[in-house]
Amino acid sequence: MTRSAVTARRRVLYYAHQHGAGHVHHARTLMGADAFDVTVVTAHPRAVAMLPDGADVVPLPSDLVDGHRQPASSALHWTPVGPQIQQRFGTLLAASQRVQPDVVVVDVSVEAALFLRLAGYPVIHRRMHGDRTDAAHRLLYAEVDALVAYYGAGLEDPGWLEQYGQKTVNLGTPDVTGRLSERAGTAQRLDSAAVPRIAVVTGTGGGGVRLTDLARAAQQVPAAQWEVYGPVVEPQTVATPPNLALHGWTDSVAARLAEADLVVVSAGHNASVDAVRSGRPLVLAPEVRPFDEQLRFAQAAQAQAGVPWCAWADPEADWAGAVRTALADPAAADRLAHQLLTEPAEHRRRWEELVDRVARRR
Repeated sequence: MTRSAVTARRRVLYYAHQHGAGHVHHARTLMGADAFDVTVVTAHPRAVAMLPDGADVVPLPSDLVDGHRQPASSALHWTPVGPQIQQRFGTLLAASQRVQPDVVVVDVSVEAALFLRLAGYPVIHRRMHGDRTDAAHRLLYAEVDALVAYYGAGLEDPGWLEQYGQKTVNLGTPDVTGRLSERAGTAQRLDSAAVPRIAVVTGTGGGGVRLTDLARAAQQVPAAQWEVYGPVVEPQTVATPPNLALHGWTDSVAARLAEADLVVVSAGHNASVDAVRSGRPLVLAPEVRPFDEQLRFAQAAQAQAGVPWCAWADPEADWAGAVRTALADPAAADRLAHQLLTEPAEHRRRWEELVDRVARRR
């Protein structure tokens, strides 16, 4: 069968950024769609363990170079020099030449996307929330062949959508659990004698949430039991309220969320998807990230779905009010689910249509 045959599977090279776990998880999701032959290139140290057995993974040297400071005058984000970076981009080019991808998907890196585009490969770049109107992002958006967002257009900034919407495909995230046909609610009936259980999952991309902030939230809602999963900063320096329990990391996030009456998660994409899949009322807790990514997502989720949010770092955050709002309107989690999730067949169809369209430009 020739390369041009309609039935030939497209080859996709997926660059997954090393920060946090979410970028590699998205590569795994694309593999799960079974629409393409996917090779993942990443500097994430646990990528092989996080991806399906037998996945084609090319390890990259990290781009973290001690002592590098990006010049204020630079139009890019991160351009250190030296043998490590030379090896990194040499490996990236070698992987591209070996795979000969029809399309490269970059999740996310301005520099990697521009490098691969200049090397002659069609590039699709992932769109994420945040104030990404700087010179580097504007250059990126102008040069790549297409943009993808793993959420619905309803969660997008209207100004950004007006400028770049024609170049963007909102794929959503596949609804692999059937959540879109369900309604959110608490795990138990919350009468006057019940003790609500709140499951908190902190993000892995920023080092964790301060115990001071967790304690402040738990103290505002003393009638509830707060169960915390994930990294916590300064766990030995602050007295823990009696209604706050620290469990460390768990590999059973979905089960812990399903056991709760309400969930509190960082406003990262994967955490938000886990939260809406749980079918529980939801409070988003944006953590500090570049470009105010999580803050902007939380604001969009509130505006479009009515999901309440509190920033961990805000000493004036009204946790009691947010919890009351979430419990009074569990359907807000349903509305956010419909903005984030897509039927798996439709998700695959959107990917196939996009990759085929971009690949035909070769």
